[in-house]
Amino acid sequence: MQNIKLDFELLNLETADPFGISYGTSSETKNILVKLTHEDYYGLGEIAPVNYHGEDFYTALAVLEHFKSIQILGDNPLAISKIMDKMDNIISNHNSVKAGIEMALHDICGKILNKPTRSILGLSDRTCPITDFTIGLDTLEVIERKTHAAIKAGYKILKVKQGTSYDKDIIKRVRSVTKELPLRVDANGGWTVKEAIYMANFLSEHNVQFIEQPLPKNSSYENFKTVHEQSPLPIFADESICRASDVAKLGHVLDGVVVKLAKTGGILEALKVIHTARAFNLEIMIGCMIESSIGVTAAAQLASLVDYLDLDGALLLANDPYNGVEFINSHPSFKNLPGLGVLKKI
Repeated sequence: MQNIKLDFELLNLETADPFGISYGTSSETKNILVKLTHEDYYGLGEIAPVNYHGEDFYTALAVLEHFKSIQILGDNPLAISKIMDKMDNIISNHNSVKAGIEMALHDICGKILNKPTRSILGLSDRTCPITDFTIGLDTLEVIERKTHAAIKAGYKILKVKQGTSYDKDIIKRVRSVTKELPLRVDANGGWTVKEAIYMANFLSEHNVQFIEQPLPKNSSYENFKTVHEQSPLPIFADESICRASDVAKLGHVLDGVVVKLAKTGGILEALKVIHTARAFNLEIMIGCMIESSIGVTAAAQLASLVDYLDLDGALLLANDPYNGVEFINSHPSFKNLPGLGVLKKI
């Protein structure tokens, strides 16, 4: 049996508008397209590295080159768990690279078995929550315009980025456009403990469902505990939760976790994160980075297992180069295709 062939190339993505979070603002994202080939089958995956998780485009390329040079994938694409263990044993972290490779493995396995990935996982025909749509950091005038546009597009829940000196003004401006639409707030680690408690009390008066990552990524258990105890709103962790072991460390001082394949290293570890979070009686949201429909569709395979979705990464793009999961009235709609069900646009 021939070895699985690993190829990769730049996947340059541009957002429709500059996308701002507390870490910075950009209009262009350098992701990496992964293509695996085995006999007559191929699988696609997407790598979405970000600096705040210790990766970038160039470190990801270096890891890929090493994996390719040692032919780490072997000759059996169905041996996903074994392949992932080998990657973890060779290099720690670099989870976005592992996630992109694992996506492509699931895609190729689905094509070999002629079944959608979610069917192989036993998740077909389960009900999924709706996705939110993110309003990134910008001037108040642009935030107002983006809010109007999101409502006109039919989005039913908005996620509002925070972590600035004018956070209250942002919420007030969004609420000047829509009084009733539920909001989720994401500070991306932009607050101190004192600021998080203060903002939690303010946000509780503005129909906010929960606060995502109020504290910096490496904040202590005690700091999360303080915020959790004094916040009138549920506290979710995103950057602080990458793998299942992270849930075990913080699970008692959280109300929910955000699962992203680029943080977990793929679907298999994401399932472990979900199961661990449920053991702590936590709610779960599946999210994404700025990604094309490849990465978003891979994450959406697990959508029926969670409480909330934040899968708007491809919706924020000026031109998504792939077709995959669609969001009709914010509900995920899957194509009945084997594997991930992603096709390049013609």
